[in-house]
Amino acid sequence: MLVDNPYGILQGDTEDPQLIAYPRDGIPEVISTIDALKEAAEKLGRSAMPLAVDVERAQGFRYGSSPYLLQLRREDVGSFLIDTAELSDLTILQPFINAPWILHDASQDLPNLRELGLRIPELFDTQIASRLVGLTHFGLSAVCEQILGLALLKDHQAANWSVRPLPKDWLRYAVLDVELLTALKDALELRLEALGRLSWAQQEFSHIAEAAPPKPKKDRWRSIPGIGKLTSKRALAIARELWFERDAIAQEIDLAPGRLVRNSGIIHAAQRPPRTRHNLLSIAEFRSPQTRRYADRFLAAVGRALVLPENQLPPRHRKEDDEHTPSVRHWQRLRAEAHDLLLQVRATIAQHSEYLEISPEIVLEPRIQRALAWDYSQDEPIGPVDEYLAAHGARPWQVAIVAPDLQQLLAG
Repeated sequence: MLVDNPYGILQGDTEDPQLIAYPRDGIPEVISTIDALKEAAEKLGRSAMPLAVDVERAQGFRYGSSPYLLQLRREDVGSFLIDTAELSDLTILQPFINAPWILHDASQDLPNLRELGLRIPELFDTQIASRLVGLTHFGLSAVCEQILGLALLKDHQAANWSVRPLPKDWLRYAVLDVELLTALKDALELRLEALGRLSWAQQEFSHIAEAAPPKPKKDRWRSIPGIGKLTSKRALAIARELWFERDAIAQEIDLAPGRLVRNSGIIHAAQRPPRTRHNLLSIAEFRSPQTRRYADRFLAAVGRALVLPENQLPPRHRKEDDEHTPSVRHWQRLRAEAHDLLLQVRATIAQHSEYLEISPEIVLEPRIQRALAWDYSQDEPIGPVDEYLAAHGARPWQVAIVAPDLQQLLAG
């Protein structure tokens, strides 16, 4: 159902957008008790309109990515702010919000919503929709500017949402995150229909909503910035042990690991292994009063790495890009024909991307491109490309677009 834009326009001046700095209904009280939550559920249940949803976390401040504030809005009943540090089980809301949910970049928030006991009945993701209509900037404010001609004041994106009480100005920011989602959804839906891509979007939304939680990445410690500076397996072992020790301590004290010891400190310690407390504290990143308390544990981690036998040291390079293909940078050495085929696959996808004016990774995920090139470069028969793509998670609209050209490429 199309609703009027709350600011009097459905398609605004995208060249000179109007700045929205304050929510039109004001800032609601934060819900932090069961009684207030039940009252909010009853109010939300009076409406059948789509539900705008957003989550605030304390990433970079606390360990992990737990939710600390949930924002909900239905245009005819208003906005709600729920303190999820106090109310960590929101299953009571589910019967009252079984209508389409609108999120921006839902894959970021869905794990938090599941953690809160909520299950999404139907999704409209405004970020995915914006990419399918050909936008090149995907942040919420940027999409609002390009689609509605309205700019959101985004001044507390990096706030520590675990702080209590939450400052009033932060709450204003939080309400604005759901202020325009319904109007944005309606405008994007019109564009998708005009382009004949609404069914594409619906397939993408279902894929995101039904996707299993991602598996933890292997060897996450290898993602430390600067890890490429470590040229020996022993240095990598030191970095690995320090990363795991830092992670364990950070989890114990509920602190973001980078606030305990910055990544650069791990790299410095791996390059010049400290043998004594004095050596360790000579590294600037280990000198803070909080980090000093765990100096002995960090030294023990270095000691474990230094005495590891050679056959237990980590390999110099990450073994895999995904579940079954080696890292692409090794393909020319391992299987040159796979490397050549991948370049051709990428070129084919790029042609469709240019014609459709959407990003190549939206046309077909790089993960699937790599798997296809690796598998079809082998001697064993694989089968029709359309079946292969579908089995690897490509949506029907993607298969319909790229499979014929990829089949022709492979036949050639």
